[in-house]
Amino acid sequence: MIVLPKFLIMRRHPILPLRLDDELLCIMHRDNYIDFVPSCGEAGNYVMLIPYQGSYIESKPVRPIIWGDLSSIEVYALLRGELALYELSIKDGKASYIRYRVNEEFLRGVSFHGNAMNELLSVVDTVLRNYIKSSFMIYTAYLRLMVNGSVKFPGYREYVRGKVRIYGNDGLIIVKESSGDEVRVSLVSTIEGINNFTSIIMSLIKSSRVINDIRLGRIGHSIKLLLDVFIPNNLLTAVNKDS
Repeated sequence: MIVLPKFLIMRRHPILPLRLDDELLCIMHRDNYIDFVPSCGEAGNYVMLIPYQGSYIESKPVRPIIWGDLSSIEVYALLRGELALYELSIKDGKASYIRYRVNEEFLRGVSFHGNAMNELLSVVDTVLRNYIKSSFMIYTAYLRLMVNGSVKFPGYREYVRGKVRIYGNDGLIIVKESSGDEVRVSLVSTIEGINNFTSIIMSLIKSSRVINDIRLGRIGHSIKLLLDVFIPNNLLTAVNKDS
């Protein structure tokens, strides 16, 4: 299976050089939009993401995909306050593009192997902030991550139901389920718990090797399981921290 890389430009890494036959066309980050500069030289500075393999700061020119007399490439840009996808087409020396706003789907399959972790965390922060701005009162998230070691949430009330662990604190519920090196986490937060909601998501991603899946505004566990935290029953067992 061929895995195509993703290319990302941002303020810190603003130049993606494209090799077009014997010429170079540079895609330039301009804070809130992208620009095209011909004959910009060999040097570039951008992020290349290979899904499930690694993420790297690169400088070498990239060759677009060629379909007859049409050259095309997809470029992501972390602009001022949003992540955008540009579907770029070049024909007869003229460049055109279609721009889309992108959210957490960009992060699925991201691997933190390589030297671009801080750049990826900047993307996570932007996507998360935009989700919070677009939501109201209740905030949810679902993550499937490849991690090293166990994932714990100190300071939270802990319950267990089979293989599932549930953690509760003021305004925030976390459901965790582990299978080998993969951990599945659902989070539900009110506005009172929003700071913990964002900090836990960032901490989980920082501790992961690969983001297998991330969905904001969704959960991956049943609503009934979450309600069991508040409704007394004999199916949910509290964990005594002092034992």
